[in-house]
Amino acid sequence: MTFKSKRTIVSMITGLALFVGYYLYVLKKLAPGSEDLIAWAIATLIFIGVSVVAQIVILILFHIAMSIGMAVIDQERDGEKIERLISSSTLEDEMDKMISLKADRVNLICASIGFMAALGLVALALQILFAAFAAGSVISGGVSVYLYEKGV
Repeated sequence: MTFKSKRTIVSMITGLALFVGYYLYVLKKLAPGSEDLIAWAIATLIFIGVSVVAQIVILILFHIAMSIGMAVIDQERDGEKIERLISSSTLEDEMDKMISLKADRVNLICASIGFMAALGLVALALQILFAAFAAGSVISGGVSVYLYEKGV
C-alpha cells in the first residue's frame, strides 16, 4: 500500500471518528428536538475547530510515524537515501492531482445531494406550513358561516 493510500485511510478514520464523536455529543447534550439554536451553533462551531486541529495533528503524527517506520525498515541505507525515499513518496505528480480532482468531484456531488435534500425538506416543511395556514383559514371561515347560520 502506498504512502498516500495510508495517509488517506488515516484521514478517513479520523474524519469518521470525529463525525461519530460530534453526533454522540450532540445527541447526548442537545435533544434532537431542542429549540436552543445558539447551543446547536456553538456545538457545531466548536466541533469544526476541533476537527480541523485534530486532522492536522493526526496527519503530522502519521507523517512522523511513517518516516520513522521507513527509516527503521531501511536501516542499511544512509540518511540521505532515506530522506530521498521519504521525499519521493510525498511528492505529488499528475496522477495524484487527477485522483484528487476525481475524489473532490465525488465529495462535491455527495455534499450537493445532501444540500438539495435538506433544501427539499425545508421546502416541504414550508409547503406543509403554508397548507396548514390555508386549511386553518378555510376551516375558520367554514366554522364562522356554520355558527352564523346555526347560531352560537
